[in-house]
Amino acid sequence: MKGLLVKDMLYIRQNSGIFALSLFLTVICAVTTAITGKVPVGIGVEATVFIGSLPMMFIADDRRTGYEKILAYSPISKDDIVKARYLLMLALSLAGGLILSLVLGIGAFIGSAPMGKVLVAALLFMTTMLLFSALFLPLVYYFKKSNAVMLIAMTVSGSIGMGSVILFKKQFDVSAGAAAVMFVTALVITAVSCVISVRIFRKTDI
Repeated sequence: MKGLLVKDMLYIRQNSGIFALSLFLTVICAVTTAITGKVPVGIGVEATVFIGSLPMMFIADDRRTGYEKILAYSPISKDDIVKARYLLMLALSLAGGLILSLVLGIGAFIGSAPMGKVLVAALLFMTTMLLFSALFLPLVYYFKKSNAVMLIAMTVSGSIGMGSVILFKKQFDVSAGAAAVMFVTALVITAVSCVISVRIFRKTDI
């Protein structure tokens, strides 16, 4: 499992530009927060537009390069292959939530904005990341054409991003408690998704 995680981290390093837009949006929101004193919690959803597709991109790359076939002859089990993807997805969501909190928190501190909203934005980011992958990873494992599923996933992700912009511009508010409940729910759904993906991949011929 460790080797697979290292391989995925190298993929992220080689394609770090994927994070550029999310980081740019976060910085812009931090500057806006510093000026207006209001935290745009919608950034927690909008920042996942592209990076939410990363787990699907990993699998598509494995199939494109033939790495998935190499894994079939390695000591790592099919269950561990799937679990490694979900573990990395969880790590990415937590790391992204931390980075968003730090960047947005600086803006909130300068603009004397409520830090509670920064927490809400971070929780929404992690929730969206988890739900997005939890919904699409089982499909990627079920269907052989990962690129087609990934295209659908990115389209849905873009729609979610645009929808959140419209929704949060209408002063849609989310409390820290509600955001925490959504995050815990997302964790449960992710666990169920992992079990489903494991069962699907066990029956898949690599």
